[in-house]
Amino acid sequence: MTHANKKCFVLMPFTDALKEIYTEVYKPCCDSNGLYCWRVDEISRPGSISKDIIEGILDADVIIADLTNKNANVFYELGISHASGNKTIMTSQSKVDVPFDIASYRILFYSHTLKGCEALRTALDSAIKELLVALDRTNNPFQEVISYRGVTRASKRIPLAKYIDFSRIPDRICRFFEERKIIYADDITPQFLDELASTPGIGRTYLSRLCAPLIQHDIFEDAEFIQQFIIKHKLDGTGTRHYF
Repeated sequence: MTHANKKCFVLMPFTDALKEIYTEVYKPCCDSNGLYCWRVDEISRPGSISKDIIEGILDADVIIADLTNKNANVFYELGISHASGNKTIMTSQSKVDVPFDIASYRILFYSHTLKGCEALRTALDSAIKELLVALDRTNNPFQEVISYRGVTRASKRIPLAKYIDFSRIPDRICRFFEERKIIYADDITPQFLDELASTPGIGRTYLSRLCAPLIQHDIFEDAEFIQQFIIKHKLDGTGTRHYF
């Protein structure tokens, strides 16, 4: 099975002892799954190595992080990998090299022997296949917390009064909100704004004043709509002067 244009970036100590693991296990396993596999030391262009590593992490669909020997650089890069998404497969030759805060997550332990490398190839092949069909599932502590916080925030509706001072809104606009039972921030829909904009007596100044805090607090999921709405009605949505 091939995965067009998908890539795997490998994080590991650049030691002679581990080079065989990279060339004989990681690269062949990725190749067999249709993944282009590389390490930062294979990049020959001039420039910042740190920048190349971060770009490699962000660009990769799969990341293999070998924690063997508790290499400080690898752990730093692992943190970036965890923050970038659910795409990291961790390996190690010893449980001693794995800190307690990630010890409860899946780690492929292996021994650097012929039999151990064969077992690692099999386990890694399965892990890559599983990861490629489940990239949206959490597999590290950072993404687990982010996922939980996202669900919690989504379930808590925020009153619109937190963002807009209704005591400074003209009565006709207040009635417009009341009649349509607009109470929470997520009640402000594209349809509501279109209707408000087409209401006689609602000028651009007040539309701008309404849009400014909504943009400031990132109320709209559809960023393209609010952008087009501001352009269409020639509004000031920056919030620099027109806060309620």
